[in-house]
Amino acid sequence: MAWRFKVSKFKNAAPVVPKKEDWLSDIKIGSPQSCGNHVKASAAFLAFNVENRGGGSLGVFPLGYKGRMEPSAPLLHAHSDLITDFDFSPFDDGLLATCSTDANVRIWHIPEGGLTASISSAEYSLPQFDKRVENVLFHPCADFLLTVACFETVKLWDIKHMKEVYGFKGHDDQVQSTSWNLSGEQFATTSKDRKIRVIDPRTDRVAQEGEGHRSPKDSRVVWLGSTDRILSTGWDGSRVREVRLRDLRNFSKPYKVQGFDSSTGILMPLFDADTNMLFLAGKADVSIMYWEVTEKEPFLIEGLKHNGQIQTKGACLVPKRGLDVMSGEVNRLLQLTSNALIPITYQVPRKTYREFHSDLFPDTRGYEPSVSINEWMAGSNNPVSLISLNPAKRQTLKYQIHHGPLSQREDPKDQPSEAPPIPAPRSRINGTDGKLLSDPRPQTTKPMVAVKPSMGVPRAGLTPRPAARSSFPLQENNRYNQDDLTSDDLPLKNNLAQLRKTFETKEETDGDKCIQLNEDKKIRGISISELRKNYETKDGNKEREAEEAEECPSKLASLRKQFENRSFSLDERRKEGGRREEEEKENVGELKSGLGTERRPTLEQRVSSFDDAPSSPSTPRRPTLSRSFRRVCKFRHLKGSVGHKNSWIENLRDLSHTTPSECDGLACNQSLVCLPLSGAGGRLLVLPHTRPGRLPDGVIPALLNAANVLDFTFDPFSPHTLAAGCDDGKINLWHVPEAGLSHPTNQPAETFMDIGVAEKVTIVRYHPLASGVLASVSGDHCIKIWDLHSRSVPLTIPPHSDQIFSASWSPCGRYLATLCRDGEISVFDPRQPSTPVNRGAGSSGGRGGRVVWALNGKFLVTIGFTKGSERQISVYKANELLKPANTIGVDISPAMLIPHYEPDSSTLFATGKGDSTIYAYEIGSDSPHIFPLSHHKCSSVHQGLTMLPKTVCDVRAVEFSRMLRLTSNVLEPLSFTVPRVKTEYFQDDVFPPTRVTWEPSMTAAEWLGGTNRPAATTSLKPPDMTTLSESREQPSPQTEPQTKGHHVRQETPPFLKGVVPSDVRQTQHKLEESLSQQMNEVSVALEQDRMEGVDLAEWRTYWEEWYMVERAAQGARMVPLLPTLPSWYFV
Repeated sequence: MAWRFKVSKFKNAAPVVPKKEDWLSDIKIGSPQSCGNHVKASAAFLAFNVENRGGGSLGVFPLGYKGRMEPSAPLLHAHSDLITDFDFSPFDDGLLATCSTDANVRIWHIPEGGLTASISSAEYSLPQFDKRVENVLFHPCADFLLTVACFETVKLWDIKHMKEVYGFKGHDDQVQSTSWNLSGEQFATTSKDRKIRVIDPRTDRVAQEGEGHRSPKDSRVVWLGSTDRILSTGWDGSRVREVRLRDLRNFSKPYKVQGFDSSTGILMPLFDADTNMLFLAGKADVSIMYWEVTEKEPFLIEGLKHNGQIQTKGACLVPKRGLDVMSGEVNRLLQLTSNALIPITYQVPRKTYREFHSDLFPDTRGYEPSVSINEWMAGSNNPVSLISLNPAKRQTLKYQIHHGPLSQREDPKDQPSEAPPIPAPRSRINGTDGKLLSDPRPQTTKPMVAVKPSMGVPRAGLTPRPAARSSFPLQENNRYNQDDLTSDDLPLKNNLAQLRKTFETKEETDGDKCIQLNEDKKIRGISISELRKNYETKDGNKEREAEEAEECPSKLASLRKQFENRSFSLDERRKEGGRREEEEKENVGELKSGLGTERRPTLEQRVSSFDDAPSSPSTPRRPTLSRSFRRVCKFRHLKGSVGHKNSWIENLRDLSHTTPSECDGLACNQSLVCLPLSGAGGRLLVLPHTRPGRLPDGVIPALLNAANVLDFTFDPFSPHTLAAGCDDGKINLWHVPEAGLSHPTNQPAETFMDIGVAEKVTIVRYHPLASGVLASVSGDHCIKIWDLHSRSVPLTIPPHSDQIFSASWSPCGRYLATLCRDGEISVFDPRQPSTPVNRGAGSSGGRGGRVVWALNGKFLVTIGFTKGSERQISVYKANELLKPANTIGVDISPAMLIPHYEPDSSTLFATGKGDSTIYAYEIGSDSPHIFPLSHHKCSSVHQGLTMLPKTVCDVRAVEFSRMLRLTSNVLEPLSFTVPRVKTEYFQDDVFPPTRVTWEPSMTAAEWLGGTNRPAATTSLKPPDMTTLSESREQPSPQTEPQTKGHHVRQETPPFLKGVVPSDVRQTQHKLEESLSQQMNEVSVALEQDRMEGVDLAEWRTYWEEWYMVERAAQGARMVPLLPTLPSWYFV
């Protein structure tokens, strides 16, 4: 009974909630549904799910971050679907493992300073699994060992060597939770088969198995430290949440069952093995319970409960290395809510926190792995060494570990340690009588001299490295340091003369030999002059010195070799040569006294000697590019701006969000826009986008097709004609009134259907130059070329090997490019459709894609997915489709990027449904062909984007592209401009002559007959504007030479006239003249000079009156005062 009332140090641990200013607020996590806790923390970072791209991203911030989460904050774009679980490595605070419903597991390296930009490229990806992965967990003792739970399978992966070391398939249903004991011998699992198992992976057997919770809903398990007890949470048969404690010695029946309530959220158990504190945070609960686990009855003692006001979405504990121990913080719990991350501190009250309370903070697990994977598989069970949390015993300010990327890390446990070389018997000095005791040396090929008795045997894994010979030693390495002397060094100092004598004798007998030194020790007690004698060589042959340097490499020698073998530019040679000459002049006295007869060659001599020598292949130098020769893009700083609200079309209702992947989602021309509506019958909403406003409530007038519409497009030469491809194999042509639809209609103007073929029409594309020519893609993977005037199909391209994702006409109208599901890119000449003109391989992902022409048909741009669900953009030369000219990865998202290419500026805009970012790139003919521009970030996600014709752009505002952006219920214009200074001129470099896309170049009969006629071009320049190039060509007015005291423009020196371009000189001349004119307009007159003064007559009257008054007062004495009158009074 005495145990029941035992006092605990942590009984009164109270939760302390900080102010809202100290929260991480304004986050959006959505509603993730998985068996994970949705938030994890290391001693340096915290990570949590965010509602972005289907839940496939994580927010990663420093552990102590507080404040608002900016909308543009960098994220970790880890997967293309919901992230189910993630875990930090206990031995590297920056190593993060993630898993997702896309059946992928990826390893990420978080930089030491945190995320400065979004990351989408993983450090390492495990092979894709068959089903969704539910749990990932690092091993508590062995580094690089990761536990992966995929449905009914649990696997152990060596992520360093990229191999699977163990797999268990004994579960009958999905695994819901895993937990290791702290010794790393066994792990426990719970699954939907309502059983709890203890598995020993090294013996490949189930050590224990028992009945779990009666409900098949979510359940959790946690191993209580290094004990033989296991705790699990779940529901009983009455749907009451409960906690069960089990002992491995009697695993079939729990020894403690604690029931709670009938809430629907799973209890997430968070256990601290150092303090035996257990936290139970239920999903959707507002309170967090605290219990203390004991070894005897009652086994669970309830502590102070945290009663909040916000529902819990997830929770985790911060490692002990990240706590503020000097404030009594024994634990910190991170509560994840729908819009904030709240750090809750559990503090034990004490009278003072000035000292470290060791009774509250026992030694905790360290950050060094105790075993390697091979040792652990062989049966080793070494516990992880403990560290003290006392700040006075810390070597650094914080216990944060960052080992760098996984590819650069090495596992010292798996590498066989080389046996250190046995040094020759050293010369020892007896400290009592001062006599030198010299042992005979064994006859070896490379004798070594051990110079310090206290050096001992080098550490394991560290091999002593010999020092390189040089013409003179480094003084700072051989300088005698009195502070470093110990009691063992005093005899060495007293008998320095005898040691020198022995050293010189051995040098004469052995000749040139390599002195092997430990890296952490230095030669002591030997003067610089004696060492210089020993290092000097009588033979000055440079080849022999090079051989000796190769035999005795050192860090200094290798660095010098890399420096000397590198490539020098002319400027570097001049600068380094001048600096070297100055140093030699300053140190000439020291060199004469220190180097003796042998001097080190100057930098110019070494550079000249290495000009003919090949550069070192081990140190490649990245070629640098001068800034003046870098590619300059006029659209690099493009700016996207949303139109005013009075230009929006609002109150859009019943929009369809389930359009096929082949459809762009909306279409437009210079006056109309078409949007698909939800519901049966294939309804299409056609509106004049030039008439913004709020749509009235009620029935929306629409075009009613007989079947679902799969794709639609406007006729480029008839702005009021719309073609719609339907699921029943028909192509409906609609004629829309200029003012838009006033009532619903189900009677198309014309209907086309290939007789005998009832395949659905997935893609429709009008010919860009010939009127009445339409290409349609059907479900049988064929492409039909329609002559709408004769209502026939004169041309048919043979079936493709797989589903056609995209089709695009070339700008010249001769070719048609297609992209298939199998990743094949084909270019056809429809008038000779038997075989493709060119064919190549595209993206490997089969989730969708697009293909567009660029640079007047010389290049093809494709957009697709990789096998890892990463969206990518590839550029191909139209005549070389076997290999892309360049490919870049954008991010990981399930939404397919839809391209919008602007041919005049060669700008590619790409975005997907559900995205909020519009990516912008310039497609160039020079490598690397894809040049990123300033991406535009919208305030909300959009459902689609379409580009308006070039003729609607406002060239006066330097608007080179205008789009329509569709959100959930609003259609808003989006303008892209280029910042310019002289906007009063027409920017003819931004607006070249554009193609006339609203008038056909030929008829359908002419094109089918083989005619190829290019499109006409027209200028966008308004009549009242002057082009920018014409304004530059106008000569500047000649001004007369300025007088003395004014600015006089100096002529350009003759040697610069051929260097400075003419346009630059003209611009410079204009600027100087403008500045000179402004300086001449400055007035040198003072402001008081322009003020009106007193009239001279008024001054005379004043002085006369003053004189009369003074004369009456002073009488005869007035005469001497007359000289005080102004001189002008007597004029």
